[in-house]
Amino acid sequence: MESRNHILRALSRTDFEALAPQLVTLAVAGGEVMYEPEYEIDWVWFPITAVLSVVTVMSDGRTVESDTVGRESAVGILAALGNAVSTSRTFTQIPGEAVRLPALALRRQAAASARLRTLLMRHALANLAVAHQSVACNALHDVGARICRWLLMSQDRTASNMVRLTQEYLAFMVGVQRTTVTRLLADLAAKGVIAKHRGRIEILDRPGLEARVCECYGTVQANFERLIGEAPLAS
Repeated sequence: MESRNHILRALSRTDFEALAPQLVTLAVAGGEVMYEPEYEIDWVWFPITAVLSVVTVMSDGRTVESDTVGRESAVGILAALGNAVSTSRTFTQIPGEAVRLPALALRRQAAASARLRTLLMRHALANLAVAHQSVACNALHDVGARICRWLLMSQDRTASNMVRLTQEYLAFMVGVQRTTVTRLLADLAAKGVIAKHRGRIEILDRPGLEARVCECYGTVQANFERLIGEAPLAS
């Protein structure tokens, strides 16, 4: 089976044939909400070219990103398996395509397939490792390295040199003022590492980004290799 989503690509023939009739590919717009806190998880989403953001919503309405998921995995896995509600808000960070599957269909097939259960649990663990690494990165590393990490991971997840996002949103992602992001992106552009366009950032020199990124990028790749056998940058 050909798929750019790593979970769907790793399905056994039996699991794929059982789930295929209910897999639907959809175009998701930027900012489109998949789940809200206390929302019943009725769908699991497998990004293809879209990138999804998971944020924790505070009582005063402020949000903090806790995870980002692209074609390397899926959102809603654990809640679907446990027939539980969402504890976070999940929305489209970068628009594109994603495959939607009823949570009930996944839960039923996982109950019948030990291989599928193992695959899903390993991906859930990998997603949790990404979230943990992001917490450490945001607390310990400078904003320039974090921006480079975010751009590299966005390129990996979309398989495109053109990352569709605004500077305002990138500032939200890394938790700093827009003026800080503007200054750092201008420095990267002046060095020929990126080019700025309206609502998009073009990556011109990937090795240049890799030279400026913190250790967390490599750690995330290593965790995915260890848990699921391939890193997010795999084609």
